[in-house]
Amino acid sequence: MALQLAFFGFAIGAVALALAALTGRKAVAAGGAGAFAVLGFLINGFAPLVDGLEWLKYLSPFYYYSGHDPLTNGLDVGGLVVLGAATVVFTVVAVEGLRRRDLRA
Repeated sequence: MALQLAFFGFAIGAVALALAALTGRKAVAAGGAGAFAVLGFLINGFAPLVDGLEWLKYLSPFYYYSGHDPLTNGLDVGGLVVLGAATVVFTVVAVEGLRRRDLRA
């Protein structure tokens, strides 16, 4: 459970890092990452309740963190892979965003 929580935190942190690198504004990074987390929580909770919207749960990082009941079933390797891949993708976006910014000023 703690390992999945760490990967969840890495993924949300990578979203914040990518937003900060692309925009250069810490308010956008913090607000965007927070909004992404809250929206993911709401999607994970409400999508299974609405017919035809259950597929949205796969867009939520909360699904990969706790969607497979890790306290009962143990570690979910598939969820770790998805959260790890999302972390890598958003970190690469952040690195590319920083490369394109003019930081010499």
